[in-house]
Amino acid sequence: MGKRTPVIVAIAGPSCSGKTTTARALVRAWEYGAGAILPIDAYYRDLSHLTPEERARVNFDAPDAIEWELLERHAALLARGESVEVPVYDFSTHTRTRDTHRLDSPLLLVVEGLFALHTAALRDLCTLRVYIDADDSRCLDRRVDRDVRERGRSQDSVVQQYARTVRPMAAQYILPTRQYADITLHGSDPVEQNVSAILSRLES
Repeated sequence: MGKRTPVIVAIAGPSCSGKTTTARALVRAWEYGAGAILPIDAYYRDLSHLTPEERARVNFDAPDAIEWELLERHAALLARGESVEVPVYDFSTHTRTRDTHRLDSPLLLVVEGLFALHTAALRDLCTLRVYIDADDSRCLDRRVDRDVRERGRSQDSVVQQYARTVRPMAAQYILPTRQYADITLHGSDPVEQNVSAILSRLES
């Protein structure tokens, strides 16, 4: 008997547009077997060779901040029904920990992150490609709340980074990937509504 291969959904969009919330809700709502998320954030390059000051100057909102070779290899393995060891990234130090997270190929795999639709290699693996849009002010508010609460950042540093790199990089690299989406949703809509729209497209 051959290995079961997953349904793969990519969820892209600007920072804090609601991608992770939607991905988690989608996995919970999936009724046909185990679901899991492959977070692109886990594949930020390890910056342990840089000083803390140098790490702070890195542009984390540009595609080259991601280790694409590893991410695309892992996504391809999961698409074939294999297991992978997903890196664990420490956002407070901008380094990878020594730990990894084993991910067995699920029946539903959600590839979630800013750059989920950035490369053809990822897009071609997907059953459905989703883009979640959101108003800039809402994204900033969510970004401040998340980074202060979960990543040990100060509010001022988050706001400065948003103006310096997050907003312009979204315009340059994230928004153009909306053209590759099969369905575009809005992050201000109820998450249940967005998940229902995704499931309807998958079932059709």
